[in-house]
Amino acid sequence: MADNPSRSLLADSKTRGLPTGKRNTRKLPLLVATFTALSLACTFGTILTLVISNDDEVTRWKIRVSVYVGFFQGLYNILLGGLLSLGVAITWWRTIQHGTTLKRLHYIQASASPKDFWAGMKAGSAARKVALVAMLIFIVKLSNNPIAQRATKTRSQMVPKERGMIMHIANRIEDGWYGHQGTFEKIPVLQTTLLNTSIPTENQKNASCPDTGICEALVAAAGYNYGCTSTSEKLNLLDSKNENSSIFEMNIEMNWDFGEPIFYSTTKYISSIDGACVGTLTTDTCNLIPATIWYPITIRNDSITVDFRTLLSSQRAVVSNYTSEADKNKNRTDPTTQLGPLTGLLAAWENILRAEALLGKKGAYFPNTDPGLSTQWPDVFHAGSVSTETTIPEFAQQNCPLLWNSPRDYLLQTFLDFSFRSAYIAASDTSDSSTLQEYTAVFRETQLWYSTDYGWLAATTLVMVIGMAAAMVLIWGWWELDRYVSMSPLETGRAFGATILLSAGQEKESKGIIDEIGNERVAHDGEELVWNGTVYASGRWEGGAVPTLRGRMGDRVSGESGEGSLRGSPRELEGESPSRLSVRNVRGHRRGMSSVSNGGSGGSNTSFEHSLGASTRKWFGGPEGGGTVKQFRQRSGSGSASAMPLLPLSLTPGGGGGGGMMGPAPGGIMSMKAYNNEPPRPRSYGSESPQLPPIAPSGSLKITPMSLGGGGRRGSVGEGSGSGGSSGKRPLSSITERNSMSPKD
Repeated sequence: MADNPSRSLLADSKTRGLPTGKRNTRKLPLLVATFTALSLACTFGTILTLVISNDDEVTRWKIRVSVYVGFFQGLYNILLGGLLSLGVAITWWRTIQHGTTLKRLHYIQASASPKDFWAGMKAGSAARKVALVAMLIFIVKLSNNPIAQRATKTRSQMVPKERGMIMHIANRIEDGWYGHQGTFEKIPVLQTTLLNTSIPTENQKNASCPDTGICEALVAAAGYNYGCTSTSEKLNLLDSKNENSSIFEMNIEMNWDFGEPIFYSTTKYISSIDGACVGTLTTDTCNLIPATIWYPITIRNDSITVDFRTLLSSQRAVVSNYTSEADKNKNRTDPTTQLGPLTGLLAAWENILRAEALLGKKGAYFPNTDPGLSTQWPDVFHAGSVSTETTIPEFAQQNCPLLWNSPRDYLLQTFLDFSFRSAYIAASDTSDSSTLQEYTAVFRETQLWYSTDYGWLAATTLVMVIGMAAAMVLIWGWWELDRYVSMSPLETGRAFGATILLSAGQEKESKGIIDEIGNERVAHDGEELVWNGTVYASGRWEGGAVPTLRGRMGDRVSGESGEGSLRGSPRELEGESPSRLSVRNVRGHRRGMSSVSNGGSGGSNTSFEHSLGASTRKWFGGPEGGGTVKQFRQRSGSGSASAMPLLPLSLTPGGGGGGGMMGPAPGGIMSMKAYNNEPPRPRSYGSESPQLPPIAPSGSLKITPMSLGGGGRRGSVGEGSGSGGSSGKRPLSSITERNSMSPKD
């Protein structure tokens, strides 16, 4: 029955009178509203941060997004913990208002910790609700920040930006710049083209690209406009009639048959072959004329490269064509004849890019070794038994593996590379400002950008909302409380009627209690609480000894009569008599109720010493044997000493003249209520309880300060003294607060 609800203990709260004492009716709703509003603000702050940062540069955020998210999540966890503690306090006080058991009250507060989860689940609906909500909030606080961090990440991407740049480059190649007939003067251009060396940028401002990215642009410069045609024919490679036929050829030449100079590039090669060794002989012919064209260039750091794939595709663009007067001169024997763009190209490459391969016997080939022909190119472009464009049948691989890759694009790329390098070097050879070209490049920089995963963002929002909703389950109903509540030991102790808090009057909130008795000095030695609220006395009254409870109980236990007799030994009350009496629960308190000093009577002066103060052990006894005896339930029909009704003494006995607990303070104990000038609450006990003799009216209670210079130990039974006597006790006022505890304290 102890665990059953006790809702019938109190009447409806609406019928009770208005409570007294100071009440803070605004703090509770203000805290609930503030914590809830700030938690919602943290949720919206997380969402807003993740939405704004999506597809944004990392460098634009002086504080990283993860820091913002972590701050909002950390603050949210703090607020959620505050809502949980507030909800636990509200649930505790609402439950005790309606009536409950001590066990459930304990687990309502204890089940907020994971270690008491299962115990709280078994301790009733209120404790179960607290345990479930606390566990859910624990999971939310543990997971919300990792989930929120998963919602944002960084990625690398090229970011295009416009950038103004300059370059010195010639739009045309002037006549005579390459030299004269028979004398080619620009060997460095030929060397850099053959060796494919990098083209350095100029040492000028805005000529180079920043190190963090690349610059892409179109630059107008001298080059060639071209057009190509292609024809093909079949050739039996095993037919002896075709021996010595040209099956691979590279040739360049000038032609003036169409009224203007044209540069021709001719390539011939076997592009495919079937299983009968019949090959397809393809001939590509390209004609070139001087022109100013758009070169797609890329500048990386201080190096320039040309995108020839665009120039060789249909996407190439021409600014304008032009004709050179030097190229029109057909006389190639006159050493004074200047070289133009086309004749200069021919002079540079005619002995390098001419080659031929002839068909041999049984599917073999051999290079033509005539003067002016290079013998290495047939081997360079020969595909052998593997081709990137087509496959060779097994019979052809064994009998006529004569297959070449097309040299056409290589020749065109070489000519365009040569012309770009020529235009670039020609501009650096002159100080003519007409070669300065200003252009706009697209600067592509590799940057870190934030990217938000909206799936994880939704999960983060859901988790945060669940946490707030769980906290509101405990907070719901807070308006039923008429004051601010907490789990402060001052408030809960006041609710349970702790004696030390009675002097706080009608104050129920911790702040009011602190205002009233907040300076009360307390100490706890592991078994008892002592404080300054009450003065304990040991010694003798003027005019004779006052029998103490210990003496009286000793007499009763030993079976001897006579009030004032001191024959009963205190140790007998502690269950250490030779007969090993069963009343071990009857213990005297040496601090508060010591027996009279030696002799027990006489004309010695009154001597009262200040003890450590009021003691919680007085109610229950302790190892030193103390205080008022603990009252146990009487056993019916038993006349033994253990069934004897014992005397319960209040720590705060009344100062009136009534009997029982509110009677005069026995043994010289000053009343707590009398000390605080509070009216006594009458309480009566059975007639079987032994009564202490009243204090003599002529006697006066005198308190003398304790001497700290006496013996180094506490006073014990029989150590009372006259005035100025010392028991070795330490006044509570000398107890100081310390950061750490030691046995000496």
